[in-house]
Amino acid sequence: MLDLAETAPPSTFNSLSADERSDAELDALPFGVIALDGEGVILRYNLYESRLARLDRNQVIGRSFFAEVAPCTRTEQFEGRFRAFVAAGSEGHKAERFDFVFDFKFGAQDVGVELVRVGSADRYYLLINRRRVAAPRPAIPVEQLAALQRDLAPGEERRGVLRDELERRFVDAPAPLFAALRATCDRLAPETWQVFSTEWGVQWGRRAAVDLEAQVLESGNRSLRELPMREVSRIVASYLAERGWGLPAFDFSATVEGILLVELSRSALAESAPRRLEGGPRTDLACHLVAGCLSAILSSVAGRRLLAREVECVAGGAERCSIVVIGHERRAAVDAVLHAGDRGFEAIRMALRRAPRMAESSR
Repeated sequence: MLDLAETAPPSTFNSLSADERSDAELDALPFGVIALDGEGVILRYNLYESRLARLDRNQVIGRSFFAEVAPCTRTEQFEGRFRAFVAAGSEGHKAERFDFVFDFKFGAQDVGVELVRVGSADRYYLLINRRRVAAPRPAIPVEQLAALQRDLAPGEERRGVLRDELERRFVDAPAPLFAALRATCDRLAPETWQVFSTEWGVQWGRRAAVDLEAQVLESGNRSLRELPMREVSRIVASYLAERGWGLPAFDFSATVEGILLVELSRSALAESAPRRLEGGPRTDLACHLVAGCLSAILSSVAGRRLLAREVECVAGGAERCSIVVIGHERRAAVDAVLHAGDRGFEAIRMALRRAPRMAESSR
């Protein structure tokens, strides 16, 4: 399991440590990461690069970066620099930086590139920071434009592959699928559902944060972190609503106390929650998946660990699904209230007000 605290923020990421990072850690970064061997064959390709280049990483691994995937880089400025960097071996610099413009059929991207040598291995990293996204440059010959997904995997739709307008692969997963998953977990390991679905949500949220960063960059050449939190909340709410998870409403009235309240209406998870017994009460809290997603997205934006916990749910008979977002260091106070069976925002709020005095008295 990758803990949020183990992912270095971009400002502190050490480029020379890229090869020591797991794929999950590289996927959490809001900039592109590509590993090449000395011949320019792609060895690793992170989520952000996949999203901005609109290419499935499974289709680019093992291909020539310069010849097949990004022919726009077959210039002295890029490929020539890479070849010279490789030829220099251990006598050369460990890292080199330069500017470039990637030319895709769907647009141009102004980027900063850091080329990194990692130890003695025949492996080199490209760290790619997008600065500006623009319309396609008309003067670029079509054969020099970077590949599209359909160029690398022609006819894949006839083999059961669905993609959206940004070439992201998706599957049609109706809400009853999640009800069946919950029912299976309740039958085989009933105590694990919250942990499992929350962690699943966190992993989803890390990917969603990358998606939203790319969306904001493409629409206004800004970073998600540069936006006011109210604008971020609007973008996150739209992201979830457009995918059928329900409509989140962010309540900032208690943020002076370090608490953000999110009320989720028409939650697909709550409304499809299974009954434990025929005619019996519905399961108590059902929206841990969405809470985990919010934890990861908001942690990414804030640059620190935040925790989202559902405290009321329609599945348990409440009028609405309520999720509180707090600093991770206050987790114990919230979990204690929920474990005791208390429900509702006010119960959590009162517990958090008492928490500092409880912490002081326990020293």
